[in-house]
Amino acid sequence: MAYTGMDLINKALIIAKKRYEMYKNISKVMEEDFKIAIVANILVRSVEKNIDYYEKLKLELENDDDEIDFHTYDKISFLFNKFSQRFENPVIKDIDEFLRFSLDFENQVVAFYIDIQGRLVKKAEDTEKKAYKILSSIIEEKQKHINNLQMFIKK
Repeated sequence: MAYTGMDLINKALIIAKKRYEMYKNISKVMEEDFKIAIVANILVRSVEKNIDYYEKLKLELENDDDEIDFHTYDKISFLFNKFSQRFENPVIKDIDEFLRFSLDFENQVVAFYIDIQGRLVKKAEDTEKKAYKILSSIIEEKQKHINNLQMFIKK
């Protein structure tokens, strides 16, 4: 069985769904702190948009026949599984702490995807493959999200 970018998107969906659950849980636990609950719900909606975006990317990859070699995919799969174990329900005291936690966590997600993208490159022409470009697109979207969080924190 050959691995393709579709397999990476499926792994990214798993992480997005875990992020969704984490923020949803924070929203429930912190419902008495109105500010935190609102921000958590905003993040939930943002992750929902990520999930929809990933589903659209899957449609783009339906006919992708660029294969990822087994050794590379095996390492990437291991890293996805390891990263997905990092999800926690932090103890949050105030809105500033929650915003800092969210920004740090989202930066970790971007760094993770950059690491995965780098592992796909064995030779220069690998940057032209669909899986590499899809990860570039995901990283761009995540960076926009981080920029929005940073602007929100500065207010």
